Amino acid sequence: MEVTLVSEFGKHDRDAVSERPRGSLRGFADTVGLAAARVWRLRGRAWNTLRHPAGWELWRLPPAAVLWMLGTEIAVAVWALYSGFKASATTTDLVRFGVIAGCAIWYLVQTQHPEEQRRADDRRGEHIDQTAVWLGGAAVLLPPTLSLALLLMVRVQRYSIAHKAMTTFLFTTAAHAASILGVHTITRLTSLHTWLESGTLPQRPGDIVVAAVALVGAALWYFASQTLLISIARGLAWGGWRRQKLIGSWADNADFVYALQLAACTTILGAVNIALVPLVMIGVALRSTRLSQALADTIARSQRDRKTGLLTEDSFHAPAALRLLEDQTDRRPTAFLMLDLDHFKQWNDKYGHSGGDIVLGCVSAVLRQNTRSTDIVGRWGGEEFSVLLPDTTREEAMRIAERIRAAVAKTAITGLTELASGHATNEPRAVGPIHGCTVSIGVGLSPEHSTDYGELFRAADAAMYQAKRSGRNRVVVAPSALPPSPRAPTSPLSRAGDSRRD
Repeated sequence: MEVTLVSEFGKHDRDAVSERPRGSLRGFADTVGLAAARVWRLRGRAWNTLRHPAGWELWRLPPAAVLWMLGTEIAVAVWALYSGFKASATTTDLVRFGVIAGCAIWYLVQTQHPEEQRRADDRRGEHIDQTAVWLGGAAVLLPPTLSLALLLMVRVQRYSIAHKAMTTFLFTTAAHAASILGVHTITRLTSLHTWLESGTLPQRPGDIVVAAVALVGAALWYFASQTLLISIARGLAWGGWRRQKLIGSWADNADFVYALQLAACTTILGAVNIALVPLVMIGVALRSTRLSQALADTIARSQRDRKTGLLTEDSFHAPAALRLLEDQTDRRPTAFLMLDLDHFKQWNDKYGHSGGDIVLGCVSAVLRQNTRSTDIVGRWGGEEFSVLLPDTTREEAMRIAERIRAAVAKTAITGLTELASGHATNEPRAVGPIHGCTVSIGVGLSPEHSTDYGELFRAADAAMYQAKRSGRNRVVVAPSALPPSPRAPTSPLSRAGDSRRD
């Protein structure tokens, strides 16, 4: 469902602001200016999207997914209009809205750059946005019109850094709106709204229990409604109904629950005294988000190859073996590609190791552009790469492999330098663009060759060497009879498969 889009603002824009000392007034002003400019430039993107409805990403989805997404969005819009006409805003509501909106804007600006990086890193998986700290509190404290206005502010800012298709982003926004409207309904149906309007904590044990149950129910609705709506859309779009693929990992959902706990704190403080929200919750929310972002960045860096940004060999094994096991459980085919750069030593000899790194970066970019969000891509050290293609037939695997091979062969390598002559004392001179980088690709197939992860790797590895012996710059499918290979991975998952087989 999610489609990675090229950001309208490049790395230079982010670096220009990040060079400012943290906490400096000018740095904060630059950050606010950049955020405002990004939001302003959304007008052009939105207008271009509306002018070309035939090109919407929505129409590429299965009909059932299209009906579900459009039906949900229409139902939420009707619900919002009905709730808006029934409710009215008081002066207290407007004051609460102003304070919470100010806190949310400060939070969005302060977390903008690391959040953009996290969203770019999470484009192949689940991403949990902790803006529920403010939206969840607003859903309880404010009437629907004001809480939905806050949602619109938050989502517009987040869309400027989201790297998603607009149709996908609109549907997730509708899911957020359904959560807010449901929380408001729960608040009105219980005695929670009378407590919030009075601004005093309940004193009697029965009232305390009712208020606590109402808050827990509101949090459960906020969590469950978003999860259900989005997971059904993903299942209809992707054709798979596995838990982690639909709702993310337990760690992702734990982050969401923690954000809702902070939202409950925002609600309680806002009901007692709205001035307590900026005094307490801004610091707590920023600290929590920055720690989460720092941890995610550390984990991502430890799992990614420094030169290419792809998974390292060690971090490739576990998700690839797990995805293979999922395909076996659902009786779906899987393909494994092993790629080796042809004559890579010549690039290093002629352009130096820095030039070799540039070549590796260009090839990794080609792999990203020619694989799907569900594929797992890694670098196996040196000049070798690997790609696991879930739910992929033999014909599809050959088509993908050939597309990668042709794309690499057409790639122009830029940024290279070489010595003016063979003497090391001469200054390097820029050359390029240079063509001629090619790859040899081996294809292993499951269940055709094996359903074991280690043996599937061995099949693709043997086919890759056959491609190199056959003249390089070609795609070869593994033969049925596989020779022994000492290069088979020894990950815990593959060893477990060997022990079960014995």
